[in-house]
Amino acid sequence: NTEVPPLVDADFGFDQRWNFGVQREIANRMSLEVNYVGTRGSNQQEAEPINIPAAGPGNIQARRPYPRFGNMSIHSQARSSEYHALQSKLQKRTSGGLWYLISHTWGKSETTQPAPGIGGNFTYDTGPASFDIRHLLTMSFGAELPFGSGKRFLGGAGTLANGIIGGWQAQSIVNYRSGLPFTPTISRDAANIGTGGGRDSQRPNRIGDGKLENPTIDAWFDRSAFASPPDFTYGNSGRGILRGDHQWNVDFSLFKRFNVAGSQHLEFRAEAFNLLNSVYFDLPSTAIDTTTGGRVTATSNTARQLQFGIKYLF
Repeated sequence: NTEVPPLVDADFGFDQRWNFGVQREIANRMSLEVNYVGTRGSNQQEAEPINIPAAGPGNIQARRPYPRFGNMSIHSQARSSEYHALQSKLQKRTSGGLWYLISHTWGKSETTQPAPGIGGNFTYDTGPASFDIRHLLTMSFGAELPFGSGKRFLGGAGTLANGIIGGWQAQSIVNYRSGLPFTPTISRDAANIGTGGGRDSQRPNRIGDGKLENPTIDAWFDRSAFASPPDFTYGNSGRGILRGDHQWNVDFSLFKRFNVAGSQHLEFRAEAFNLLNSVYFDLPSTAIDTTTGGRVTATSNTARQLQFGIKYLF
């Protein structure tokens, strides 16, 4: 029999994209742009388990669909994705020694994918993608500092003084993102199916909201809002129902070009990454039935870094 079983009958993956936007100049050298952007991906490749036994008591291996083998997966087209966003941008082009760009994305990214931790083989759920960021704000600007010849301050400076204090420029990028999603889990194999950890982690029953008004690094979510399911059953908690810490970041640079001769220049640059040395937290431990559940043990950003450089252009 040469017929391909339906289980491994593969369809071509494809994606659809659409957008609609408006642009308008609202002042001299200043424009506003608003766009709706959408994408959908279908038949995306995924490793899908096929040898998980039904939840229940007894020896796990003997209850598998293929008892001669352990956990097995096939490459299927079981994943799909969808993204919708409202993207806004306000831009001022250089005038008077100043420019800036402010952009904001309000978006939602979801996937439908295998979820063996809630039902075994050929079980799927829909929820936020692991990289789903609902709000992303970026503000960047550049300005010539108002010092030196022809500027507001010290405009009458001599050649030497102007060479030191004049011609400086500053640039900065400020970023904000909202928190990433995470999924409450349990640490044991309640369903008795022989899987656990990562994507296959089993989930608790949800009996409350789970969000805390003022989360801390020792208790980022309310573990009492979840309960471990009875033996040989699956929990009903959804995927990506809670969110981690948001994040702000400020980068700043100060630079100046010194004329050397003709078209030759010497450029000095001082840069600071995470200028404010802000601290933001990584996702917490997700297991509701352990003493470390809900605790945050790492940061999601790096400490402030300063660097200085000199570049010779010729």
